[in-house]
Order: sequence, then structure tokens, then C-alpha cells
Amino acid sequence: MTGFSAALAYAALAIFWLNTLLIAAAGWGECARLVRRWGARARVGVVVEGTGPEGQVAIHRVRQVGRSKGDAAIWFHDRAYEGEVLGGVVAVGSERVGLAGGTVWVGRARQRAAAACPGAEAFAAARPAATRAAGWTRAVEVSIGTGDRVWLSQGPDGTLIADADPRGWRRKAVGLTAALVAGLVGVAGVCTALCLWPPVFGTVSKLGAFATLVVFNLFQLFGKLHHEAIQPPATLALRGVWRAPA
Repeated sequence: MTGFSAALAYAALAIFWLNTLLIAAAGWGECARLVRRWGARARVGVVVEGTGPEGQVAIHRVRQVGRSKGDAAIWFHDRAYEGEVLGGVVAVGSERVGLAGGTVWVGRARQRAAAACPGAEAFAAARPAATRAAGWTRAVEVSIGTGDRVWLSQGPDGTLIADADPRGWRRKAVGLTAALVAGLVGVAGVCTALCLWPPVFGTVSKLGAFATLVVFNLFQLFGKLHHEAIQPPATLALRGVWRAPA
């Protein structure tokens, strides 16, 4: 294949690489911004006093709407993420740190436990509203209270109070981003090698072109999944589903 058709093929390959590099750069840039924003060193302590009604020092909420087709499942979608620091005192070594505002991070395992279906009665009560157009709304709450171990650091909106070491989130975000960048470039390189396999525009080359078309679309999906996965715990998507107990 020569002439105009060959020029189009090479132009398409160039566009493929441009798209690949843009997705990789966007992923790396977002990760770098998030880590810089939430990268302050954290100090570990224990809550000794919370001003909430049950001794809470902070509460994290995910407001959701659940919808069902009337079958045995209710699917939830996140509407809003809220963190509320009620106030209290955290013992950090011999120091007592007062809390009056800031950002709240809670662990994914605790969120999922709070979001789980309590049983058949709760499912039956929620399903009628979930089958309506507006859906069934709820708030998944996880609190940090007296006696809990917490990590304190400086965030963009004041104090960050977390129930797990923020370094775990940072390692996850950097690791996923490195995997994304290396994976995109590696797969794009393999596809390019196949496209240019001699004789160019032969059988192997055409298979490489087909593979390039497939991964071109998959890269968009990987970029979106990466964006969701590296979000800090305060705004990490929860979603979820309730299934009718057997």
C-alpha cells in the first residue's frame, strides 16, 4: 500500500500515539497534583475527647440514591460527599491537639460495612421508594470517635483527620499511576511494532492495526478508571448494591 492510503495509515498511527501520551500525561499530572495537595506529613494520635452526641470527633457521609427495577437488587449511585469535624481533642504523644474543622478521611472497609444491607426487612422497606423515578435516598455515615486511632496532617482546607495512614493512599495512587503510564506506553509500543511488521500492510501488520483500534478505545476507559481509583478517600466513589436476602 502506497500513496494516499499509506499516508492515512501513518497519520492514524500518529494520532494513536498522541492520544496515548495525552492520557498518560493527564493521569500522571492528576496524581502529582493530588499527592502535592494531600502530601503533608501526618502525625498519629488517639482521640481522647469528641464533642459529638456519641463522642464523635468527625463524621464522613456519602449521600446516595438507590434505584431498582422492582427485582431483587437496588443499585446505588453517589450524589455527594461530606466531611464534618464536630470538634474534640486528639492526643499526639504528650501534645493535645484541638480540632475545630477540616477534612475527614475514613477507610473503605468501614464505608462498605456501613453501606451493607442490614437484612430482609431493610431491603423490603427500601425497595418501594427505589422503584420510583426519584429513587430512595440515604446517607452512609462513618464516624471517628473517642478511643479511635487517627492521623493528622495539614490539608488544603485545614486539618486532615484520617482513620488510616494517608501514606497508604499515596502509595496506591502513585502505584496505579505508574502502572497506567507503563502499561499504556508498553501496549502502544507492541501495537506499533505489529503495525510496522514487515511486510508493512501484510497480515501481521493488519492484525496490529486492528489491535491498535481496539486498545485506542480501551485506553479511554483505563484513563477514566484510573481517575476514579486515585481519588482521595474523602471523595472516592462508593456506589454499591443491595440484593434481596435469600
